[in-house]
Amino acid sequence: MGSNNRQPRRSMRQALGFNFYDVFVLVFCVGFAVVCFYPLWYVLIASVTPYEEFVKGGLMLWPSGGVDLQYYKTIFSNSSLVNSMWISVSKTVIGTVLSLLVTSTMAYAVSKSYVKGMKLLNVLVVFNLFFSGGLIPQYLLYMDLGLIRNYWVMVLPGALNITYFIIMRNYFSYSVPTELEEAARIDGCNDISVFFRVIIPLSKPMLAAVGLFIAVIQWNDYYQYMVFIASKPQLQPFAWVLRRILTDQTMMSQVRNGAMSLGAQLPPPMALRMATIICAMLPIMCVYPFLQKHFAKGMMLGAVKE
Repeated sequence: MGSNNRQPRRSMRQALGFNFYDVFVLVFCVGFAVVCFYPLWYVLIASVTPYEEFVKGGLMLWPSGGVDLQYYKTIFSNSSLVNSMWISVSKTVIGTVLSLLVTSTMAYAVSKSYVKGMKLLNVLVVFNLFFSGGLIPQYLLYMDLGLIRNYWVMVLPGALNITYFIIMRNYFSYSVPTELEEAARIDGCNDISVFFRVIIPLSKPMLAAVGLFIAVIQWNDYYQYMVFIASKPQLQPFAWVLRRILTDQTMMSQVRNGAMSLGAQLPPPMALRMATIICAMLPIMCVYPFLQKHFAKGMMLGAVKE
């Protein structure tokens, strides 16, 4: 009888609300997050640490000597660096808007498989995802189109992104209710009006997520410049400047000498590189908060068929 009245043994999770596994997972995740975040934090701190403190080296957790913006002043006092930043901003904005417009309109058209020729067009577009003519035919084509050593060679070739074309096509095919399109057509809308008045408002989360990915690609791209424009330094994007600062001693010497010509102290190369990296990262990091509310939802759209 006494054994029947014994209370069941409570687990640690029931008694304390957590167990050792929960503690391990928490410690591991926090530690992993710190390991991933510290390099970015180190770059930021190194870019605002005074010269005297920076040359001491060691583990930097906070700018002990105060905040010094001399490295950023050096960057923004260099006309070629400022010009390259404007080139990157313009090509990122124009390229992202153009790519979203062209890719979404084509994906919406191809999603209507009942229209004759759309299945063949879909195959032809996806075929280019796996096979291409190569660099030399591409160069000759751009030459015939007048794009060589032209600003637009960094914008126009990315107007149709095949990877995001597939995502958008799946979204338009399986995630947009056809009843809304039919209702809009009954109200007198044509296909163009249906797309811009019905489909686009419903697709904001997906467009926000895809637009952010395309913007990152455009901002970080320097391949088009390196291959097709390299003889025109006035068109170099900031990503190409960053690469040169990280690898080219001549470029680094020019930037440092420019700082001395303005009366500033000769900046250490590594600190100047850190500041340039922050300048390359900051624009995209500033855009993300405005798209974050759509980003998590947009990541899943078009990924699963209903």
